[in-house]
Amino acid sequence: MKKIAALLLSSSLFLTALPTSVLAQEAKPNLTRGEVVEFLLNAADDYNPGIKKEDILKGYGKGEAREDQEVSRIEALIMLGRAFSDLPAPKGNDLRVANTSASFTDVPKWAQDEIAKLIASGVVTGSDGKLGVSDHLTKEQLITLTNRIMALEGTNPRDDYYEYVNKKWLNDSKIPAGEMANAAFYELAKANENRTKAIIDDLVKKQNPTGSKEQKIADFYKSVLDMENRNKQGIKPIAPYLDALDKASSVRELFDASMKMEKEISKGDLLHFFVIPDERDSNVNALYFSPLSTNLDKNSYVSGDEKTKQVYTNYLTKLFVLSGTDEKTAKAQAEDVYAFEKELAASTMDLQDQGKVDKSYNPYTKEKFVKLFKSIDMGKYMKEFHVDKADKVIVTDVGLLNKSAEVLNEKNLDKLKAYAKATLLMKAGGTLLINSFGTLSDDFLKLANEFEAQMFGIEGTKTNEELAVMTTQAVMSQYLSQEFVEKYFTKEAKQDVEQMVKQFIEVYKERIKTLDWLSEATKAKAIKKLDKMTIKIGYPDQWNDYLKDASIKTFADGGSLFDNIVAINKVLKKQSIASLGQPVDKSSWVMSTYEVNAYYNPSNNEIVFPAGILQAPFYDIKAKRETNLGAIGMVIAHEISHAFDDLGSAYDENGNAVNWWTPEDFKKFQEKCEQVISYYDHVEVIPGVYNNGKLTVSENIADLGGMAVSLQVLSKMENPDLKAYFEANATIWRMTMSKEAAAYRSTIDPHSANKVRVNRTVSNFPEFYKAYEVTEKDAMYVAPKDRVSIW
Repeated sequence: MKKIAALLLSSSLFLTALPTSVLAQEAKPNLTRGEVVEFLLNAADDYNPGIKKEDILKGYGKGEAREDQEVSRIEALIMLGRAFSDLPAPKGNDLRVANTSASFTDVPKWAQDEIAKLIASGVVTGSDGKLGVSDHLTKEQLITLTNRIMALEGTNPRDDYYEYVNKKWLNDSKIPAGEMANAAFYELAKANENRTKAIIDDLVKKQNPTGSKEQKIADFYKSVLDMENRNKQGIKPIAPYLDALDKASSVRELFDASMKMEKEISKGDLLHFFVIPDERDSNVNALYFSPLSTNLDKNSYVSGDEKTKQVYTNYLTKLFVLSGTDEKTAKAQAEDVYAFEKELAASTMDLQDQGKVDKSYNPYTKEKFVKLFKSIDMGKYMKEFHVDKADKVIVTDVGLLNKSAEVLNEKNLDKLKAYAKATLLMKAGGTLLINSFGTLSDDFLKLANEFEAQMFGIEGTKTNEELAVMTTQAVMSQYLSQEFVEKYFTKEAKQDVEQMVKQFIEVYKERIKTLDWLSEATKAKAIKKLDKMTIKIGYPDQWNDYLKDASIKTFADGGSLFDNIVAINKVLKKQSIASLGQPVDKSSWVMSTYEVNAYYNPSNNEIVFPAGILQAPFYDIKAKRETNLGAIGMVIAHEISHAFDDLGSAYDENGNAVNWWTPEDFKKFQEKCEQVISYYDHVEVIPGVYNNGKLTVSENIADLGGMAVSLQVLSKMENPDLKAYFEANATIWRMTMSKEAAAYRSTIDPHSANKVRVNRTVSNFPEFYKAYEVTEKDAMYVAPKDRVSIW
């Protein structure tokens, strides 16, 4: 979890197992038949007691073992199946992420029954019809296959701790209709959703004073739920603007139409200005600029993923048809949009660089910025946006800025028009992809559901009532947050967590003082940052009536959901523009109080824990201390650690992006970051999908720091229950999702897959080895020299 809450491909055959990138690595020695046997005897002894060498290696002819002969793939698989006999049938999560219907044309008849068992268990999976039975096998490949079996068994904490703790939940798990995943986070979020629904239901029954927060919550909810009137409106709310985009005969006319949309309905701005704290002077709000952007992530374009392209262009085609375009033209426009976005994607900053302030902080003078755009009058647009008083414009992605300026020309007019229409249709129609809630008719929701089902493997759809609650939660969060904490969060819990946080910060200071790789000068700066860190627990000290000027009406009173969203957006944008150049309100919160999340904000040097996450299984004031330390304690220390990850470490104690490191210390820190990248990289998440160490390094640093600090707090107890600590930690990260969602998440999410977060992190700490008597023979074992640590 970083500054802003987040939301999750490598796939190729090898036995359904390992990607081409693994097979293409510098030549790794192939295993012999004897080496496979020895490995399997050690790996399988907890699952198949009494297993003997002759049970695994039957030999040729009259028992000729040929142990020095390089093992073939088919031989290795047969031996694997013999070592781990009677594999359980995959259920729940295992079944969800496996391909148990794989088939291969090159399996000899004598091996077909054994291979069929491995396929049915999900250990062997693939899709191209060839297993490569005569190919050889490396140690890394054998370990991957064995780890899959250990995960399927889920009975040994020393081999797969995540599966051991969560196996029953994972086997029984179901993903709610319309959701991408289920997890401890999701389950608590659903409980909080039910609580907010009860609040909304109560308000809907009452006669609330006009203009009160209660009236606005109730009437907004009614407008979302009133699908009958939304369907009667259909596409009418945006039809005139789509028509204006179609009629634009030049790039300037297109941007005039875009500005008209922005003024009248607060949607459709192709180039986007926003106001946030200046990262070099965090006390003042500055003007930032977002160029043309893509609706999919960069990897979806540059990887050449044909399935994703097909799903996305089909969705766009149907959107265009729904807007009144004939199918042939709609298909052509969809292809234009994809080609245009692919061109933008090639110039977009890589995801892992987007939070690095040295790359994302690029101030331009207003004059230089305006001159970049040859085909449009940027000075005019800045004036119409009411941001022309800014003396500088900060750009977060220079490559995308330059590409945007380049493609805004008459030659691209038709593509730009199609792109502008697609952007408006998606924003108004609603889709998870761009985190936009639907404001139009049911037709748009059905299209979005179809797209998300194909893209992420989502099954079923949410009810209109569920969508209404979720939308109200997101849009009316400040108002609903007040009601939520009054009913569901106590002052005692707030005070208890505040004391926990203060204790964690003091322990963090103790650890920093003992680090042998930091100089005293850098240690002093780090401790100063901890001293000045702001702690926000539960809910804001003061509530902002941020929608006091927004008029919210039901259809019966002459309003609509679309009009309500427009009214809210206008008020928020007006407030944002008015804050330009003004002091930053450091008392504000990014999250609602009922959100199940937490964050560190480097610009404020603050950690924030909403009431929504301060509930079981993350926190329970009645739970044993070890359990709370393993759950919310780990989360607290994780967020503190973000102040010192590869991104947060670029900000000082005041939240300004300035270098506070000595050159020698920073070099050592970068070396340690590289070790963390390697440690978490290329760990298999699900068959054929691997963790990206570079993408996830910030979160992995925070996980390591979080566990180190929370364990040190635990160590101050007399005879602490280590197992309770580790079990609580593994429990909060349990998660299940479709294989499509897991694969997609691995390319965009800065967090490691939850299983990786548990297993790779706990394997770094001697307390885990002590609690479960882990030794060199166990799969969870990592040699001390290979473990990683920063804070």
